[in-house]
Amino acid sequence: MASLTDAFNDAIGESNSVIKFIVYAIPVFICATLYLAKNIFACYLFAVPTIILLATLMSNGIYNIRANKREILTFNIISLIPVFVKLFIAVVPIFCIMTLIGFSIISFVKLPFDIPNLSLIFNCVIGLIIFSLIFTSYLAFSKTLNVIDAYNLKVISESSIDVLINLLFLIPQLAIANGIMIGAVWYLFFVFHLPLTNPLFVFYCSCITVLNVSVLSSYFAQASYELIKGKDSEYQDNYHMKGSGIYTHNKK
Repeated sequence: MASLTDAFNDAIGESNSVIKFIVYAIPVFICATLYLAKNIFACYLFAVPTIILLATLMSNGIYNIRANKREILTFNIISLIPVFVKLFIAVVPIFCIMTLIGFSIISFVKLPFDIPNLSLIFNCVIGLIIFSLIFTSYLAFSKTLNVIDAYNLKVISESSIDVLINLLFLIPQLAIANGIMIGAVWYLFFVFHLPLTNPLFVFYCSCITVLNVSVLSSYFAQASYELIKGKDSEYQDNYHMKGSGIYTHNKK
C-alpha cells in the first residue's frame, strides 16, 4: 500500500534535494509575493507557467520512480519540454471533455426529489467523479509517459474510484504533515512578532510546496503501481527505490 512516510523519505533523501527545493521554489515565491502585493493579474499570469512546471515535474518524477531511477526532481529543464508536450496532449483533451460532460450533467439533469441540499450533494458527487477520471488519466500517463495510456478509458474507469478513495485518505495525512512543518516555523515567527508576509516565511512555504511535489511524485508512483493496471511486463522486474518501500514481484 502507498505510504506517505516512505514518500517523504524518498523526497528528502534524494541527492541534492535541498538545492532542488530552493531552486524550484523561486517561481512559487514570485507568485506568492505578487499575490501578497495585490498584483493579482501579474500573479495569475506568472502562476500559469509555474503550475505547468510543477505538474510536469511531478509527472516526470512519477515516471522516474516507476522506471527505477534515483532522481525524482530533475535539474535538466530541457528534458522536461517533451514531457510537457506529451502531458498537454494527454491531459488537456481529457480535461476539456470530462469537464464539459460534468457541467452538462449538472446543468441538464433535474433531480426528481425536492430535498434540502440534495442538489448540492449531487453536484459534489458528480464533480468528484469527473475529477477522479481526469486525475486517473494523469496518473496513467505519468507512470509511463505514454500519451496513449491517458486515453485507456477501460483502465481509467476501472481505477478511478480506487484513486479517488486513495486521495481522500491522502489529503488529511498530507494536511497534518504540512501543518507540522509550517506550524513549527509559524510559531517561531509568532514568538518573535514577525509578520507572516515576511519574505523568509513566504520562501520557506514555497520550498514546502516543492517538497510536496516531490513527495506526491513518490506517493503517486506507488499508488499508480497498485491501483492502475499496467502491462504484464511492468510487474515482472523486481526493483526497489531507497526509502520508497516499493517492491515488485514476479507475477504468477
